[in-house]
Amino acid sequence: MWGSAELSEGAPDDTFFSQNSSALYAYWHNLALRRGGVPLREDFDPAEVLRLLPHIFIVEKEVDTGRFLFRLSGTAIRDIMGVENTGRYLDELLDGEDLANVASMFDEVMAHGTCMRSIEGLTYSDRSYLRVEILRLPLVHGDGSQRLVLGCLSRIENDCRPNQVPGQVKDKSLIQIDNDVLPRKSF
Repeated sequence: MWGSAELSEGAPDDTFFSQNSSALYAYWHNLALRRGGVPLREDFDPAEVLRLLPHIFIVEKEVDTGRFLFRLSGTAIRDIMGVENTGRYLDELLDGEDLANVASMFDEVMAHGTCMRSIEGLTYSDRSYLRVEILRLPLVHGDGSQRLVLGCLSRIENDCRPNQVPGQVKDKSLIQIDNDVLPRKSF
């Protein structure tokens, strides 16, 4: 479990391309401030972020199998990805290097309470291309385990800012939002 919490003032204004990511991060950060650390799943109230729900997902790492299950995946995500993710496992949706990269990000968020934002390029079978911003935030399960990720996936429209994020992995860039929540021993 993460140790005592000291929360930053929040992410800098230019951290996010998408207003959805920015709004979800601000909501999560306020929950973390009230909790004094990484919020519990029960702290997350969908009624408080109705406008964002189409873009929100919750992933749980199953204790027995280690597989990542999409407990929730909004309708905008379905429309962007072209497939319904709710109730499906990550390894049913991705394979190879893509599966390894995404699973690694989920594991990092869960294991260290890290907040992560990535910019990713999606190429469709008709060769069309789309850039998305994906935000991944830790949540604590009701049993106290760190096996949940709250996230947001949004299209990036008119993405004309130069890439300011180091660490290109294929067509991805990744940023860790540092010092959001320092470890704490108990809640």
